[in-house]
Amino acid sequence: MSLIDKLFGRTRAAPPPVSGVATSMPLGLRMGGRVHFDRMMYRVAPRALSAELPAGDQGIECYGHIDLGDGCVMHRFYLEDDAYLQVMTVGQSVESIKAFVFHETVNPPTLAAFREFVASHPHLGADAVDYAGRRWSRVTSPEGGQKIPPMAFDEVLYRGVPPRRDDSLTHYAMVYARDVPQLEREELLLVTAEDSGPNQYCVTYAIGLDLSEADLDIT
Repeated sequence: MSLIDKLFGRTRAAPPPVSGVATSMPLGLRMGGRVHFDRMMYRVAPRALSAELPAGDQGIECYGHIDLGDGCVMHRFYLEDDAYLQVMTVGQSVESIKAFVFHETVNPPTLAAFREFVASHPHLGADAVDYAGRRWSRVTSPEGGQKIPPMAFDEVLYRGVPPRRDDSLTHYAMVYARDVPQLEREELLLVTAEDSGPNQYCVTYAIGLDLSEADLDIT
């Protein structure tokens, strides 16, 4: 189903069940497990970043499974303090690890306003945007720098131990980034319009970082 069909046709088929979800989570992550982030970067450069990953052991309260096709899966582990760990896998290999903190939620007043945001708002496709006092550049940048449509994908949510399918939603998303020279990393801005079904929609702004396994303690 195309982006326009999903957004304006309102005929969204539920994603298929995920088999073996309890055993397919990467890096030993699991429902009921805990994640601890190395926060040394905030002591090294306390004002260089726009948001901070949560401190302490963070319990995994929800798991999101996003099948991108061709063996690519995006795994999201939603934590206690408005943050989530995102792991991209291709087959059995871990391709990337990112962590995001929810920074802002916008609630469009009507479905028409939500549709308008997805279709034309610069934060979902402009070459560069200003947000949280920073300048961010779009990660996907075709020649000419013209506005591009957001990425559209479905997420299936699981809760409980063992994980049981709970809900699903459609994302319309765009990723931006900016260099942080003090830390020799990029900071990420993920803007997502979330459609959870009739009269359930919002826009979230999440700020995050690329991580390595060395930045995590998983128990």
